[in-house]
Amino acid sequence: MKVLLTALNSKYIHTNLAVRSLQQFAAQRGYRSEIAEYTINQHLPDLIDALYRQRPDVLLLSCYIWNIGMMMELAEEYRQVCPEVTILAGGPEVSFHSEELLRQHPALDGIFYGEGEVPFLEYLQYQNGERPLSQVHSLVWRDREQIVCNPAANPLPMEQLPFAYSDLEQLQNRILYFESIRGCPFRCSYCLSSVAGRVRYLPLELAFQRLQRFLDARVPQVKFVDRTFNCSKEHAMAIWRYLAAHDNGVTNFHFELTAHLIDQEMIDFLATVRPGLFQFEIGVQSTNPDTIREIRRTTDTQKLLAICRELDRPKNIHLHLDLIAGLPFEDLASFGRSFDTVMQIRPQQMQLGFLKVLKGSYMEQAAPSYGLEYSRRPPFQVIRTRWISFDDLLLLRDMENAVEDYYNSSLFPAQIGWMLDQEESAFSFFMDLGQFLVQRGLRLLPQSPEDRCTNLKDFYLTRHPNRAGQLPLLHDLCLFDLCLHGRPRKLPDWVSTAHNLPFQKQLQELLHSDERLGALLCDPVEGGSKKLAKSLHPQVFAFDPRTGCAGPVALLFDYRHRDLLGAARCVEIKDEIFSPNNR
Repeated sequence: MKVLLTALNSKYIHTNLAVRSLQQFAAQRGYRSEIAEYTINQHLPDLIDALYRQRPDVLLLSCYIWNIGMMMELAEEYRQVCPEVTILAGGPEVSFHSEELLRQHPALDGIFYGEGEVPFLEYLQYQNGERPLSQVHSLVWRDREQIVCNPAANPLPMEQLPFAYSDLEQLQNRILYFESIRGCPFRCSYCLSSVAGRVRYLPLELAFQRLQRFLDARVPQVKFVDRTFNCSKEHAMAIWRYLAAHDNGVTNFHFELTAHLIDQEMIDFLATVRPGLFQFEIGVQSTNPDTIREIRRTTDTQKLLAICRELDRPKNIHLHLDLIAGLPFEDLASFGRSFDTVMQIRPQQMQLGFLKVLKGSYMEQAAPSYGLEYSRRPPFQVIRTRWISFDDLLLLRDMENAVEDYYNSSLFPAQIGWMLDQEESAFSFFMDLGQFLVQRGLRLLPQSPEDRCTNLKDFYLTRHPNRAGQLPLLHDLCLFDLCLHGRPRKLPDWVSTAHNLPFQKQLQELLHSDERLGALLCDPVEGGSKKLAKSLHPQVFAFDPRTGCAGPVALLFDYRHRDLLGAARCVEIKDEIFSPNNR
């Protein structure tokens, strides 16, 4: 009997925690299953071929909002290829309205709802002849023409859940996921996390043991899937302190937090951790008081912003702030005010999301009273509400594209930062940039970083035609951004490295001096300067791209050391390069 746990991830770099947890839970009790991971970017016929070659007897599909459509297509196609195979589904996207879904999708033989570890084990026991199908908890299944819904399984204590990754050595350079909490104490109307019941915590000693395995393996990134990681201060602080004390200098840990639960003690501690150790995602969603109340949140916007500023002050933690468009009482102007308020902080990521009406959520129930229309196909995205039209949402989608490509990409920090400093409204800036790209026919065209720099220059001069005199500074800002992410090989035709030419001799002498490089970088020159020079790039600027002040200034980009956003370490080469004796 071959049972195949099948995942479709959004990207290859991601991993599926759920199928691994099910597999390990059953394996610890002597029951075998296998995992097959693919991505939603692969072609369906290729997926069918790959699954067929594995010859499963039971196919269990892990379903989420981003893959449910493709999973149902896969089930239908595979049913035609292998009519005798049992096809089951599980996951958050099929855990509500399970009976209805089973009627809609005849290719499925059954659906697991809720937490899956115990039901999956019991199903393997059924396949082994050890229990009847009617005693497999949390299973909706077909009994001839009748659909049967078995009673739900009781939630397991967290300490009974397994460490999901038995194959760490095979997952180098992949994003791994970790769960220390199940459930959420809050009742946000658009979310399903609170439906899981009471909050359960993984005992700290067990959490430390499991986190140490990630640290020992030096994995690049671990994302906690806990919906509100800091709902218990004691739990959060203990894990943060452990990770800081056992930091390997490589692994980054991502957490979803609620800002109002962060106090001064937490802020003071977080200011001491290594840059890049932690990454925080904080859901703001809206700053409109009516919206906040309606979605059952209790956000104090000013307190939230103050806390985010404090977290950002040491510049050691990557901040990712979220807004949701299409919420009740939020029109275009109101959303713009929310965006401008949050952008005062200049987070590293500003996520502009659109309301998804999840099955089983309060938002689904309340949709008629809001005039909320949404797509009936995954991801069930908002189309319009009483407060915002489809035209407005289309403008916001164009704006989202601009924010993603030019702000969240982190490829243009100097240019975007300088431009935003001159704007009264970041919302107006990105709205106009979005429409500029649409009008130029660039909305869906793939663009290189060099081309996007040119787009930014053209947009700026179109927006401010009387500021053409700023072009030399914009030139240096563009060159700086491109140098941050690699040695410049291809530049826009309006950008050059000509400022280096008068100082070429001095720069080459620097690159070939072990002593001077070691002193400048505060780092021993291992393997000699000749070898190291391949990872360095010196560049002279007429303006200081970090401050906008008149130069010249010489900077050395060190590509051996990059931050979470991929930017190289940048060190200033002092005035000796420009002294008269060195010219």
